[in-house]
Amino acid sequence: MRHLFIINPKAFFLKGRTDEVCREIRSFFAGFPYVNYDIHVTRWKRDAVVFVRRYVSGADRTVRVYAVGGMGTLFEVINGVVGLPNVQVACWPFGLDNTFLWYFGKDRIDCFRSLKKLVFSGVSSFDLIKCGNNYGICAGYLGVEAIASRHGDSIVENMKFLPRSLVQSGGIYLALALYYCFRKESAQSYRVMIDGTPLHGSYRSILIANGPYLSSGLNPAADARPNDGVLDVYLIQHVSNIRIPRLVLDYVHGRYDKWPNYISHYRARTASIASDQIMHICIDGEHFYDAAVNYEIIPNAVDFVCPDNVGQDVLHEFGISPV
Repeated sequence: MRHLFIINPKAFFLKGRTDEVCREIRSFFAGFPYVNYDIHVTRWKRDAVVFVRRYVSGADRTVRVYAVGGMGTLFEVINGVVGLPNVQVACWPFGLDNTFLWYFGKDRIDCFRSLKKLVFSGVSSFDLIKCGNNYGICAGYLGVEAIASRHGDSIVENMKFLPRSLVQSGGIYLALALYYCFRKESAQSYRVMIDGTPLHGSYRSILIANGPYLSSGLNPAADARPNDGVLDVYLIQHVSNIRIPRLVLDYVHGRYDKWPNYISHYRARTASIASDQIMHICIDGEHFYDAAVNYEIIPNAVDFVCPDNVGQDVLHEFGISPV
């Protein structure tokens, strides 16, 4: 097996520490001279997508690729390896909020911070969301949530006055979502097809989830599991301003079932969404705009490193058979 470390020097907890982390990797492997490894420090956005794909395609053995950074780094690594054989993905968390890892439990995040455990642990297979030409492991969303995410990211990038706990808990994004919900133009007319069934209407937000979390403090997709072979789709309709705060707070904490007249939940393999207006679209924190987008679940699409078999533990707890 070969080991490839993709380091994002702009990740929140890596700024100014790239050389230090590289030295830690080299020092670790100095004790295992028979293990082959390489390090690549990304130079620009999506640099890792092309680099990883070329590296893995040219390898003569299984490659374990480490996303050293945050969700953006993991997004690039996943989009670089998707569809390739003999490849595994690991996440060494240095981002402000490594969203996918919260699925395993807040008390288990430290397992992913151990380089030794990442190198020598096994893998579990997880699904991916295909969103147009992109792939995500957490969630895709449109409307108010996508707008709040985009503006929240801009604030976080210049975060000099915000408490770190507020950002990591998703508080800044929640506040922005509430703000945009009160705007008259927050609802948009969409043509929605879920597994071929039309569900056209006016919605404030649409969530297509593979896992329950959007951040450590926000878990609206309470039913979503990243290896059950389906998408969990939530359609949030227009609601009066007086009800917005309660609905939003219930929704972001997974209590959507308290609002059956305003929040609809579907489980499906595909979802197609279009609008006569340009749509704000986000997949795992990556933002783009389009008038139409297709989503599809890709079962067992990535082998993900689970230190101390945390993946198997979680699957057992939720009654899901490991792959």
